[in-house]
Amino acid sequence: MPNKLLRMLPVLLLCLLCGNAYAKTQIHFWTTEVAPDRQAIIEYLVRAFEIHHPDIEISVQGVEENQIATELTKYLANGTGPDVISCSSDLLVAFNQKGWIDYYATQKVLYHAGKENFFSGPLSKFKIAEDKYCGLPFNGWVQGIWYRKDWFDQKGLAPPNNWENILKAAKVFHDPQNGRYGILIGTRNDAYAEQVFSHLALAAGVTPFNKNGEVQFESPQTIATLEFYKKLAAYTPPGPQWWRGRDFYMQGRLAMMFYSTFIMDDLAIPAIAADSLGSRNFAELKGAEYDSALLKNTGMVSSISKTTKAAYGVIHALGLLKTVDETKQRAAIKFASFLFQDDVYITWLHMVPGGMLPMLKHITSNPEFYRDAQGVIQKYSRQRIKEIVSGFEYIKNFSIIDGVLIPQAAQASEQGIIPEMIKEVLQLNTPPAAAVHNAAQKMRKIPPQ
Repeated sequence: MPNKLLRMLPVLLLCLLCGNAYAKTQIHFWTTEVAPDRQAIIEYLVRAFEIHHPDIEISVQGVEENQIATELTKYLANGTGPDVISCSSDLLVAFNQKGWIDYYATQKVLYHAGKENFFSGPLSKFKIAEDKYCGLPFNGWVQGIWYRKDWFDQKGLAPPNNWENILKAAKVFHDPQNGRYGILIGTRNDAYAEQVFSHLALAAGVTPFNKNGEVQFESPQTIATLEFYKKLAAYTPPGPQWWRGRDFYMQGRLAMMFYSTFIMDDLAIPAIAADSLGSRNFAELKGAEYDSALLKNTGMVSSISKTTKAAYGVIHALGLLKTVDETKQRAAIKFASFLFQDDVYITWLHMVPGGMLPMLKHITSNPEFYRDAQGVIQKYSRQRIKEIVSGFEYIKNFSIIDGVLIPQAAQASEQGIIPEMIKEVLQLNTPPAAAVHNAAQKMRKIPPQ
């Protein structure tokens, strides 16, 4: 036996050498999904990919969203950056402007996933030219008006899908003497107020900057939006209100509220709804039992109209970065295409049911999408889900104009210029035109980047 082993040794050594000659292709995947439970699911999907592609090895790295630009700059300079990334759409557009994106690889993945399968609104954000994209929309959430459909039906009111209908319903249902309010909007100096204002402003055609980065916020459309916002504030629960005001809705005291699709699990799951059913957040609320009929009685409009139809939300995207190694490029294309396979894609979306909605239109027709472990999506009919995600066709924001990222828009948001403007009007009684002028002046002080 020993002699036989000795005779086999050269063969074993040769096999080892050959194995080294055919080493696996290594690619790096960075994602801003850093929560441990999400990382565990991503690792599971990566391992599944490697089983089907034994010649490819993938390393996963979670990077905080506010750090990914700095980290990419550092690692790419050393030639050790990622091959595939998932992050916000604005970040990916910014990375394209730095020349980091592989258009060919992106186009190949788009071909595999099927261009016709994507919602056109999110996909258009990444279009550089015909058949040339700097990224692929991967998942996202939309903001909308969630409203008591049963109340609207009783009064014969149309859904709150435009300025006129919103204001009319707010007036009809506002009854503070009996503890009922018309609508919830942000009346505090914070991000929620900015999100609500932005949604209404986009519907009025407001764009704070043009594609050259020049300020055009001081316009009749912006002033009209702020005046309208002030009117709606009169039908909102008292005190500076923020997203926490959803408690009024969950306890049957509110006709309408602006909220993202992150509310979907609160409406569907009693244990999650419990967070909004207590009395600790508002002295006026005494607490309530979970209303099992509230989900059925709730309608949602994701697109609002004034002069144009607009939805507001956040898109997370998938990007493929340049490499001189064609083997790595092919491996990255295979992995990114794998993430768009229906079963894989749905598993990813189920990390945050409602908070991660599909960019592929046909997913809402797949029965597996309605079988998340938490039981959230299955509480919604296909028709309702399709109505919610339809907002993606009209999604807009202030940061990207005609495919050009406007860094000043992000700076304006970081500086809280719009919430401060709202505060001036609602709390300091500044005339809307003057408050808009003040905000525009602050925007003009933001240096171009």
